[in-house]
Amino acid sequence: MRVGLGIGTLVFLAAMIGLLLQTTVFHMFPYGEWIPDFILILCVYLGLHQHSIGGTTTAFLLGYFADNFSGNTVGLHAFAMTLVFVLVYLVSRRLWMDNWVSNIAVVFVASILKTATIAILLIFYLSEDYPVGRLFSSVWFDALLAAVFAPLVFVVLDRGRRLSRVE
Repeated sequence: MRVGLGIGTLVFLAAMIGLLLQTTVFHMFPYGEWIPDFILILCVYLGLHQHSIGGTTTAFLLGYFADNFSGNTVGLHAFAMTLVFVLVYLVSRRLWMDNWVSNIAVVFVASILKTATIAILLIFYLSEDYPVGRLFSSVWFDALLAAVFAPLVFVVLDRGRRLSRVE
């Protein structure tokens, strides 16, 4: 019988550390406006490895926590992260996604998709005059930054899953 922390607990711990880094620590650095989106990386990881209702719920909760920590309109990140999870899950069922190149590419595309989703929701719900150009000004660099940090996060989560299993 195997007893362990489980992927949900590991993702929760990683999310708390990621939110702490995203919302406080990285803002202290000189280039504080360029911050990797650890929550997005976690949602992609869940979409690749956790094909259950628990993965969907965790992705939604990660987005909801990101909404609460960021102070934006509640529901934007929750919807965007759930959408990212579902699309990554659907892609991973059809394509071979068990290598680093495809994982990095998926994180890059998911980051752009998340930004586009949030921009569309802001235009639709808040105002047609909302300056979405501000959202897209650094979307490519943000996506590249998330893709660069993705292998590190994936390795930490994979090792954590292996170490948490006790026979």
